[in-house]
Amino acid sequence: PPSPPEVSVRRLTVLAAALAIATPTAPAAAAPVPAPDPVPTAVVSFSGSNCPERSLCLYRDANYTGGGIAFRGGDFVMNLGTYGVNDTMSSWSNNAYRDCFWFPHADMVGGGHVMSTFKRINLPPNENDTASSILC
Repeated sequence: PPSPPEVSVRRLTVLAAALAIATPTAPAAAAPVPAPDPVPTAVVSFSGSNCPERSLCLYRDANYTGGGIAFRGGDFVMNLGTYGVNDTMSSWSNNAYRDCFWFPHADMVGGGHVMSTFKRINLPPNENDTASSILC
C-alpha cells in the first residue's frame, strides 16, 4: 500500500484537478458596442421622381416631382431640418411596406398624418410644406 505522504499527494492532485474542472473561467471581455447613430443611415436624397424601391418618399413638389428624401420602413427623423427638407413636402409615396406618419412639428409633435402603404398623395393646400418629422 502507498505510504501516507503518497496518499496525500494523490489526494491533492485529484482535488486540484476537480477544482480546475469546477472553476469557471472568466469570459473574454466583449468589444464595446458603439452608440447608435442619431441620424438614420438609410435616409437618402433623390432627384426628380426617382423614388428608390421599397421606400417612403417625400417630394418637394406636387405630382411626385422635384426630388426629395427617401426612408425605409423603421426609419424616423425627429427634425427634417437635419436633412434640409423641413416644411418642404408637397407630395409623398409610400412603398415601404408599412404605414408611416408625418408630423407638422419637430420631435413628432402635432397631429400625426398617416401615410398608408402603397399610396401616393398630393398634399392639400392647408398641409403643403408643413412636414417637420417622420416616423416610418
